[in-house]
Amino acid sequence: MPSLFTRAALIAVVVPALTVTACSSSDNATPTSGTSSSTTPPNVFEATRIDGVNRLLANLNAAIRSGDETKLDALFDASASPQFRAALKTEAADVGARSAPSKRGNVLRYKTFNYRLGSANAEFVVPATVQARLDDQGSSDSWFAPIKLDYALGGESAPGLAEPNVVVDTPFALARYDDDWKIVGDSTVLQDVQAPAPQLWNYPGLQGRNVPTPGGTSVVVSYPGTEAFVGTIAAELPQAIVAVTNFWGSAWARRAAVVATGTTDEFSGLTASNAQVGAAAAATVYATLDNASKSATGQRVVLTPNARALPAPALAVVLRHELTHVAVRGVTVPGAPLWITEGVPEYVGRKGTYQRFEDAAPNLAAELRAGETPVRLPDDRDFAVDQQTALVAYQSAWSLAAFVAEKFGQDRLKSLYIGVAGADKTAAQDSAIVATLQLSRAQFVAQWQDWLRKQVR
Repeated sequence: MPSLFTRAALIAVVVPALTVTACSSSDNATPTSGTSSSTTPPNVFEATRIDGVNRLLANLNAAIRSGDETKLDALFDASASPQFRAALKTEAADVGARSAPSKRGNVLRYKTFNYRLGSANAEFVVPATVQARLDDQGSSDSWFAPIKLDYALGGESAPGLAEPNVVVDTPFALARYDDDWKIVGDSTVLQDVQAPAPQLWNYPGLQGRNVPTPGGTSVVVSYPGTEAFVGTIAAELPQAIVAVTNFWGSAWARRAAVVATGTTDEFSGLTASNAQVGAAAAATVYATLDNASKSATGQRVVLTPNARALPAPALAVVLRHELTHVAVRGVTVPGAPLWITEGVPEYVGRKGTYQRFEDAAPNLAAELRAGETPVRLPDDRDFAVDQQTALVAYQSAWSLAAFVAEKFGQDRLKSLYIGVAGADKTAAQDSAIVATLQLSRAQFVAQWQDWLRKQVR
């Protein structure tokens, strides 16, 4: 099953220089009908099958939204694994938890949380070993059903964030006994299939805190161990959104979901990242991207456990950087070069936080003083957070944006971002540079080099 989150760019923070380098209970949820189906039954067998599965899903939705473990237990097949049972029970405990005010807010409520039967692009067969076990148990039918989950975050109350629905593919292996269906497992029932990507509710202790922001209610989602940190995030978030809007304009949501993780497992799972967290502070992730409509769903700013140690000014830099990613996501195509997609967020994040070039780019400044002026625009490979070159790459990307803003103005920097980040081919990116700055790539690099040398004189 494809991962929900399709991108996770780690952002490392060097604190001394302040430089960024890399539940709902049933009365609050407003789900769609649990009995709807996009499948047209071609015969009586299929109609009976679909009706039975829809009844199962209605019971599943009721059990999860109410947090009723007894009702949930009744839906598991005898062959369901302990790991799968535990995962759904954690989900029900988070989604259906009762009110529990704390320093982190309260139980996270959802605007929508609803499992439904969807349509399948391909049919999968329950593996023979599993089918044999189901046959021994007296099952009369099995189906690897194309289940989907529609959800939308709320906050410590609904509608809260009121984001558009996110759709997650959550196929289940199901078994029939007379007129009843039971849940056997998820996609891991299939052989050699990666486990589903973890979601917010797959980790215990989930809470949400509403934060008033210019575009409406934002929400800080958090896990145990982040009590003090949540307060700092809530204090810094409104002005961070204002700063991003001052650069990009109001053509974005101007509200956001920020996730404070308490463990590296939570961070790595929610960002689908296998990279070492190291000094990283955050990642921005999303569920779907439609560049044609300039829209994205499921955007989250996910903060690492390390970020809890940041002083408020450094956290503000991180938030401004990450929220710039959120604002520009719709015009950013996959494959756009990191020198622009990280450089502009770096510029917005750091703006107003330094007096000298060295304060913003100490590693780059040291190389310049040693006579090592960059000879090209940073390559994407330079930005890997586990490489020594990452610090210089992020600082170089920042300096490119700072150079353009100083020489041509912020409006032109925004136009440059739209042109270059909207293209995944070098030729189209070069055309965008010419159209925006009236410079070839070589001329752009040469003028940037001259500007850099002047910064360390």
